[in-house]
Amino acid sequence: MNFKTKHTTRAMQRRSFIKTVGTGIAGASILSAGFSPSLGTIVAQAQAGGSPVLSKFTEQLVTPNLINAKAGGTFSLVAAPGLQRFHSSLPLTSTWGYGGMPYLGPTFEAKRGAPINVIVSNNLGPHPLAFAIDTSLHGAVEADKVSPRTNVHLHGGNTEPGSDGHPDATFLPGATYNYRFQNNQEATTLWYHDHALGITRLNVPTGLAGMYWMRDARDTGLADNPIGLPSGDSEVPLIIQDKLFNSDGTMAFPAGPLQIWSPEFFGDTSVVNGKVWPNLNVKRGVYRFRLVNASNARVYSLYLSNKQVMFQIGSDGALLNAPVPLTHLIIAPGERADFLLDFTNIAAGTTIQLKNNAPAPFPNGPRSPRQGGIFLREIMQFTVTSTTGFTAAIPATLRATPIMALPTPSRVRNVSLVEIADPASGEPVMGLLNNLMWDTGQIEQVGVNTLEQWNIINTTGDMHPIHIHLIQFRVLGRQTLDVPGYMAAVYPALDPMTMGTGPWPIPSADAFARGSLRVPDANELGWKDTVQANPGEITRVLVPFGAQIPGVGPSGVPFGESYTGGYVWHCHILDHEDNEMMQKYDIV
Repeated sequence: MNFKTKHTTRAMQRRSFIKTVGTGIAGASILSAGFSPSLGTIVAQAQAGGSPVLSKFTEQLVTPNLINAKAGGTFSLVAAPGLQRFHSSLPLTSTWGYGGMPYLGPTFEAKRGAPINVIVSNNLGPHPLAFAIDTSLHGAVEADKVSPRTNVHLHGGNTEPGSDGHPDATFLPGATYNYRFQNNQEATTLWYHDHALGITRLNVPTGLAGMYWMRDARDTGLADNPIGLPSGDSEVPLIIQDKLFNSDGTMAFPAGPLQIWSPEFFGDTSVVNGKVWPNLNVKRGVYRFRLVNASNARVYSLYLSNKQVMFQIGSDGALLNAPVPLTHLIIAPGERADFLLDFTNIAAGTTIQLKNNAPAPFPNGPRSPRQGGIFLREIMQFTVTSTTGFTAAIPATLRATPIMALPTPSRVRNVSLVEIADPASGEPVMGLLNNLMWDTGQIEQVGVNTLEQWNIINTTGDMHPIHIHLIQFRVLGRQTLDVPGYMAAVYPALDPMTMGTGPWPIPSADAFARGSLRVPDANELGWKDTVQANPGEITRVLVPFGAQIPGVGPSGVPFGESYTGGYVWHCHILDHEDNEMMQKYDIV
């Protein structure tokens, strides 16, 4: 079957499915103008049984195993079934894990200039969330229920195409794959996770995720590091997720209103490093927390119950120039935040909760449980002990060479985010990039070692965290968009019959921009690989597609390798990327 015929057949199948299901569904209220579940969807999810009542802050935070890979070499990483006890009141639950852990995986500690090979073995068995596999999604097949595909993506890694964890580059139980990570990039917080097309939204919450810390000559991870950062047990990974549990302790994953796939999964229980609402006993000193939002769809607006300031020192791709004081930290799926907390002058016995006040979906979700909102008000707790910890001051500067401005890009490229709704019910059916399907041939082609500006045009009503594989970029700012005007000009009849048809290349939205460009928040001024593309806005980013950009010195970008080949860019809401909100791109 040639490409055009294959693409047309698949589009017709999806349209037929939407038409068939939609005609039998009563109308539902629409939560917002964008890719949001309707109120009915959220309420259905909240009423899907709800998690058992579990005590908060009675579980102690656990720290994943550490793999010291700073000297380079070859490492084995086995993906296998496990049994995890998320809470002492819950029975052991079937999960997956890496490297002998029953849930999640060990933290790799790598060093710039010391490449490693990671040989991943797929020893997985029947899927713990097999009931939620939707074979109408591109890539998902019936066999995934008993013989699941997997792969590994090093999120934020400057990685060659064959080791990037392309969504199609999966392997079955009994097989292995050798990933080569050159580790030629600045010290930062990376993470690795499954990226199998069609089932990423299930494989990651089942446990296939872990952290990957990049070290260099300044951020060494040792007590005598030149920056003066906490180390050892004062440097703590935090992998934050939200979950729903059945009464028997198994993981729940409610179906959507039109098909098994649900527009966005939101849980009612906080899980950090595999423990429900955990507590961490902390010394009276400064701690460094390496946080990744590994939730499917939930955005967090984190703050401390005592109104204490958090000092963010790093984002996705590198350390910031200087610590940024924050009272609230907004972090979307896929993003990382490296921050310091100072407990030095807090009395022993004090408890401080890490709390959240972001609605779901973000930012336009219901503001109260009565309206159907699924809130997570508390995430975890810190209990201050009488022991003295790391007592150095918060460093004033972090980098030997400050992050500098980039030159004028050689090309400006426009990309768009759209949603498709069922015509009968109004329920979201899928999100698309550029109104094109995953198997389209109309993909972005960029030149190696060129600097481009990407304008991300979000016509939907929700924030989408957009992740571009391989590179780190700089956020220029955001501008309000006249969505009705742009839609009338570019997508006058966007529905299931026109989904996947473009137009492409995407027309500029500059004529529909309103107001001036708003500069990024202070903690977005560093290097990023995932950006919050807000609803009804144009998010503008500068993207270097290689390490040798004309006019940029050798330390002007945070990575050292230039590659050609195929990569992807996508929304990092896992439920979205699994249902067509992902596109390929080529570096040539």
